[in-house]
Amino acid sequence: MRKQDRGFSLIEVLIALAVIIIGLVALSASQVTNLRASVVSRTATDTKSAANRELERLMALVLEVVDGGEFAFTYYYWGCPPPGSTEAAKLTAPTPCMGASPTLTADIEVDFLISAEPGILGEGVLSISVTAVHDHTNQRLSIGDRITCYDVYPSPSATAPEPCPTPTTSGSGWSL
Repeated sequence: MRKQDRGFSLIEVLIALAVIIIGLVALSASQVTNLRASVVSRTATDTKSAANRELERLMALVLEVVDGGEFAFTYYYWGCPPPGSTEAAKLTAPTPCMGASPTLTADIEVDFLISAEPGILGEGVLSISVTAVHDHTNQRLSIGDRITCYDVYPSPSATAPEPCPTPTTSGSGWSL
């Protein structure tokens, strides 16, 4: 028999198996890394979705038309209306409205803050900020938006509400 006809030696088989095992370990490590990245991406998407839903809900509340054709913007400017009502007392100074919002998933906590400021021309500005935190991954996302009185009340006409108040020497055009 010739030396070439005998097949593989035990050393050659062990070396081939070692190469295959090293390749499989590298492949499984890559799969674990991809799985972790997928989980992080999914939780980031869920967190962003919860924050966006809450911001949109708050924007709709602030821009809602209430009894008498007045916008809820005015009530939120002065304080946080009680749940189910827009009859917040108009205070002498704007008071922030803050709280936690229920979410569709128990893993995400969403907090909001609606604060008021006079604005550049005393027209009244509401800043709405929302922070969502995922409990398991501690991912935190904060987003916000601003609404001015001019976003709520368009230019005056016979059918449109009163325009935004004019600035006063105290800085705010709102009267009590």
